[in-house]
Amino acid sequence: MTKADKILIVCIMILSIGLIFPLLHNAPTSKVAVVQVANKEVLRIDLTQNKEYTVKGKLGPVHIQVKDGAVRVRQENSPHHTCSKQGYVSNANTPIVCLPNETVVQIEDGQDSNEDTVIQ
Repeated sequence: MTKADKILIVCIMILSIGLIFPLLHNAPTSKVAVVQVANKEVLRIDLTQNKEYTVKGKLGPVHIQVKDGAVRVRQENSPHHTCSKQGYVSNANTPIVCLPNETVVQIEDGQDSNEDTVIQ
């Protein structure tokens, strides 16, 4: 590996890191999470208030906790407790899905629902 190769690798790394910042800076912020059970909306959660909620899932109650603008499933009745192990979610691109309970917690991205893609 020559000196020019090393310089090229460093330049590519700096460029790729520099391109990540606009993506993170323009990430949509949302203040609402939607809880659906069996594809029906049962609850809209304000993420600005630290609070706990309970909804009835297929296998029993699903306890949802909001803290510091993030949401998580604190406790639920399912065989592997996968959705409660997922932890806090604050990104609209990461839903919490509890398949045995047929429960989905999705943060709204704050964009118009008719838009499919935004090009900047």
